[in-house]
Amino acid sequence: MSATEHTFELPATAAAAGLARRELASTPGVTGELAYKALLMTSELIAVYVESLEPQPGTTLCLSVRVTPERVRIEVGGQPLGVSADELLHSRGTPSLGGFGLQIVERMSDAWGVEGDHDRLIWFELAR
Repeated sequence: MSATEHTFELPATAAAAGLARRELASTPGVTGELAYKALLMTSELIAVYVESLEPQPGTTLCLSVRVTPERVRIEVGGQPLGVSADELLHSRGTPSLGGFGLQIVERMSDAWGVEGDHDRLIWFELAR
């Protein structure tokens, strides 16, 4: 299997998680337990990202999915986040999954992080 990469623009609203799950479910190489983890953590990243933004009409976020023989990398980004990654990691105020914020991603992923000015991009990786 060679590397594939897909990028999707999604509305920066709660609807983005469902749209992202549909895109991931149809991505070759993301199946079984890997798909379950990827879907769950992608939903969490989107919820964290959307929750941290000031609501503005037309705001979008970008979902990038890269599948290689070794790993799956998923990135969610767009506008700078309204809070730091450290605040997000330790927040129990995120509404998704009982309020555990990025703790779900930290526990389930093989690697994760934030990049860019003002933590503009949140990503995680899963070994295949």
